[in-house]
Amino acid sequence: MAATRKTRDKDLPDVSMDTSSSKPQDDGVEGDGEGRKKFRRNKKRDMPWDDPSIDKWKIEPVTADNPLPPPLEESSFAVLFPKYREKYIREVWPLVSKTLRQYGIACELNLLEGSMTVKTTRKTWDPFIIIKSRDMIKLLSRSFSVEKAFRILEDNMYCDIIKIKVGRT
Repeated sequence: MAATRKTRDKDLPDVSMDTSSSKPQDDGVEGDGEGRKKFRRNKKRDMPWDDPSIDKWKIEPVTADNPLPPPLEESSFAVLFPKYREKYIREVWPLVSKTLRQYGIACELNLLEGSMTVKTTRKTWDPFIIIKSRDMIKLLSRSFSVEKAFRILEDNMYCDIIKIKVGRT
């Protein structure tokens, strides 16, 4: 068995390992070490968008001074209200239309059908205000006071109407 090992060792090429060399061996990347250092230097350079004074996560508020472009198509929502709310809604409707006009929303009160309608105009500067105005007229139709219904137009206020059905399951 020892004889076969010698013949195998004889057939293998002579490889000597030189560990005294201080140069790094080629790792398959083109270019010399200087090119890689140059690349790393460019990578560490500050970019204009890496300015620490800029808050990248800040959401710019949409205001009349900082508007978004008007919507391309008209959106409208209509809500029916009960007959007993007609007197109160008729009294507060001028205040409702004045408030919604500030946001560029047109509103209409139809007493024959018992409906309130809101729709966008070319002067609408906030695209989400149509959803908030829809919620506002829903709240008015469900016996909320106008002061409480106007609070839904604020940025951090939302509402959800939950229908509760009591009876057999």
